[in-house]
Amino acid sequence: MTLTPDLAACYLSKFEAEIEQMLQAGLPVQLINLGSCDQAETEKRGGGSLPSLPTPRGRAELSLSFVLDAAAIRCLAKTLETETWTPERIKTFEINRDCAQD
Repeated sequence: MTLTPDLAACYLSKFEAEIEQMLQAGLPVQLINLGSCDQAETEKRGGGSLPSLPTPRGRAELSLSFVLDAAAIRCLAKTLETETWTPERIKTFEINRDCAQD
């Protein structure tokens, strides 16, 4: 998933509630929707000063929604809590690469 510091902060503010909702519903995975974050509208419309990253299509697309299981939700939160965002303002995280599998 590709995030900015603002989207990462939004994720961190809601990940525990997402896990709780998933567990209460008895689901093996949860759809994480960052599209409702205040920062998402600005970043989708390009209102912020976001640098473009080279990708096969020319620009990294921000991940406003993605599906994860509870372990991956926790792992991403742990990764984001210690992430440094300077000088990059957009980073791509891969659960299989960034999270140690127990």
